[in-house]
Amino acid sequence: MKQISKTFLKGLIAIVPITITLYLLYWLAVTAELVLGNIFKVFLPNNWYIEGLGFVSGLAVVFFVGGFLESETIHRLFRKAEEYVIQIPVVKSIYTAIRDLISIFSSEPGKELRQVVLVDVSANGGKQIGFITRSDFSGFSDPLNADGQVAVYLPFSYQIGGFTVIMRRTSVVPLDMSVEDALRFVTTAGVVGHTK
Repeated sequence: MKQISKTFLKGLIAIVPITITLYLLYWLAVTAELVLGNIFKVFLPNNWYIEGLGFVSGLAVVFFVGGFLESETIHRLFRKAEEYVIQIPVVKSIYTAIRDLISIFSSEPGKELRQVVLVDVSANGGKQIGFITRSDFSGFSDPLNADGQVAVYLPFSYQIGGFTVIMRRTSVVPLDMSVEDALRFVTTAGVVGHTK
């Protein structure tokens, strides 16, 4: 019975992440097709519409929005519009939470998890993996703006969350580990290591 459970669990571990990933990709494709496809159906004659046009248009829209935001003027206008959006109470909570979570994984300077480090978290030698998120505190109050301080994000295992500590750079040990591998290690409580 134990061997059957072990084999079943291995299969489950292999199938569930793939299934969820494929389902999310499918959901995004179907949603893009439904929303943008219906817009095309309003403007195009029935025999001109091709299935999948909404999905392809969705990819193009995402790409072009990213391209437009490269322009400083468009980026400023987007930020201004965003300021109005986040003044709406419930929308602000949802929008900013999603935006901030996604921006952690972006490559935008100043927003990414920069360096994987090892941090002393207890007097008896306990250590935790963290990520340096900020090393420049100009514009902040004096205690934060002290020389040699960094902000280190310490994530929790098995959930989205964590806390940020401000500490001396000399108190953290840089690790030769990619951000992706470190996140995988931390969020699975050390069960999963790095990928080859």
